[in-house]
Amino acid sequence: MIPFFLMIHTIISPVATMRDEPDQSSRVASQAIFSEEVRVLEEQGDWVKIETIIDSYQGWIKKETCAAVEKLPKKTVMIDRIAAHLYHVTDTEFGPIMTLPFESRLELIEELPDSDRRWLKVKLPNNKEAFVQRGDCLLIPQKLTREQMVAFSKYFLGLPYTWGGRSSFGYDCSAFVQMLYRQMGVYIPRDSKDQIKWDGFQSIEMNELQPGDLIFWGKSAQKINHVGMYLGEGKFIHTIASVEKKPYLRISSVNDPAWDAKPTNYHAFRAAKTLKG
Repeated sequence: MIPFFLMIHTIISPVATMRDEPDQSSRVASQAIFSEEVRVLEEQGDWVKIETIIDSYQGWIKKETCAAVEKLPKKTVMIDRIAAHLYHVTDTEFGPIMTLPFESRLELIEELPDSDRRWLKVKLPNNKEAFVQRGDCLLIPQKLTREQMVAFSKYFLGLPYTWGGRSSFGYDCSAFVQMLYRQMGVYIPRDSKDQIKWDGFQSIEMNELQPGDLIFWGKSAQKINHVGMYLGEGKFIHTIASVEKKPYLRISSVNDPAWDAKPTNYHAFRAAKTLKG
């Protein structure tokens, strides 16, 4: 029998909140989303400490939100909407059994015949079967180009700012740009303070910004606390919450005094070395 801590674990709830400590009142550190593979590092009561495989981020989640699996599925489909419903039958009139965020993956059992072509039959990590609408999924996800990624970023406008948010139910600033770069096959760190130092980026000047490049703000180079992605024509996309700024994902101008003065008076610009144009 494989020891518990060596088994493959995957998230089985739409979103699992990762906390600093095994306590519901502890500070939120990040999130893991449905189907995401994680390592279990420690167990304490109803909690387990996990590390996300994709970016090596650690935090405590409720044990019920993840499960050990014998092996990862070979053939999957990816949710390609901000939110998509799963059903127990091929009929929306009976209501969804679960709603999943963008990038969630499901094991594909069967593409239904023409009479039911609208639906895909899938398997959940608990081995139960469900149905998802074909239009909510990508059967073969493709990497986006820089231009496609910049256009795609606007699909998420209006989502609520969420501290530690890493799902399409609500992102924080660094998780949002991390997700966007992931669509191009570029895996950057989780937090803005680490993203700015990532060796896959090169420092550029403001007048060199191209759509898809990142802009960082903070009190100093060592105290970065915000990041956004440049869209071109003096605009950038980002999400943030504060007294002065609306708490949702939106487009702002680099010339807006709110982004060119205190308290975020340090600016830095980064371009990915592997992305051209």
